[in-house]
Amino acid sequence: MLFITSESPQRAQALNDVTRELSLTPAYFASADTLTQLMGGHARRIILLREADIVEDVLGTIETAAGPGEFGVIVAADREALRLSSKAELLERLTDLRNVWWIAPEFDFDLLSDAARSCRRRMLRLSRKDIEDAIVNREFLVQYQPKVERSSAAEWLTREAEALVRWRHPQHGFVGPLEFLPEVEAFDLMGSISEFVLREAASQLQKWEQQGLVLNSCINLASSLLSDASLAEQYEDIVTSFGFECSRFTFEIAEQELADPEAPHLRALAALRDRGFRLCLDDFRVAAASLGTFEQLPFDEIKIHASALKRAQKDPVKRTILAAVTGLAHNLGMSVCAEGVEDDATFEFLKTIECDKMQGFLISEAVMPDIMRRVYGPGHGVGEVA
Repeated sequence: MLFITSESPQRAQALNDVTRELSLTPAYFASADTLTQLMGGHARRIILLREADIVEDVLGTIETAAGPGEFGVIVAADREALRLSSKAELLERLTDLRNVWWIAPEFDFDLLSDAARSCRRRMLRLSRKDIEDAIVNREFLVQYQPKVERSSAAEWLTREAEALVRWRHPQHGFVGPLEFLPEVEAFDLMGSISEFVLREAASQLQKWEQQGLVLNSCINLASSLLSDASLAEQYEDIVTSFGFECSRFTFEIAEQELADPEAPHLRALAALRDRGFRLCLDDFRVAAASLGTFEQLPFDEIKIHASALKRAQKDPVKRTILAAVTGLAHNLGMSVCAEGVEDDATFEFLKTIECDKMQGFLISEAVMPDIMRRVYGPGHGVGEVA
């Protein structure tokens, strides 16, 4: 969970953006007493403090929780100004905590997101055996977030679902991916997790089809796996064993992991595409570096990051650039998907840039398979969005 005391609407929106991005649940405490209740138990939390929140009661609660709890503190304040103020002693106590990150008082989505990710990584205390046991004991599960596609000017249809891995931990309960994927990567177990997700997604597509629901699947693919020359063949064997064509599956690869268009892992991407898998360039932020590599990469789709959408909505120049990028993608035969769509204003904005697909809390959060079946199965339409 990510807690915040008092916030302006702009900062509250930035917080909500980040909690959505990290698959966390925001909660707001209005007093030190409420904070004390929320800090109980073993859940790993992140606390966001502004200068006004750095007071004796709040700091005392945090210090009390520092023994048994795993948490991080993000401070959105001017550190030097605090040192010279009447809160200097509180600042020293705050600095003594083991997981504190500082950001500017006027933070935005990216600053807060980076700090939250850093705090999360410091809270992880998993061993290789923990993860291997979780795989053997089938503690990992997959949730599905629907992706809707424009069918006409006024109609959007649900034709895909993104498979997102979660961990139902026997002690800590439901654990989000950022709480365990860094260790999965560090222990070289990403291949096992990715294969698990692919098999689960293929199995689920099969079950849905038996129930009258036909969808395609989207799966995140870590760049660390792209050095495996046999990856495409392995994945083809998996999906065909369930009776599916490879074209029913889209692999999403993060933009920052593909900055060098000459990198060897492009051969693995080309091999996946040659077998019929679709490829999506994930977390696209419309940066200059992105445009330099954009047209050289073997992708079928780009997924616009939520922060890029928000900047384009506020800035006419960025809006024009984003519309131009969308047009370029279409000219190159790529579809364009918007992620993190949470409100009607963003939905209406997508129409102006001719975005093909969208995904986000406005449509649905990631849900269990039976909910997907109940909402989108026979007798319930196809997820039309007006």
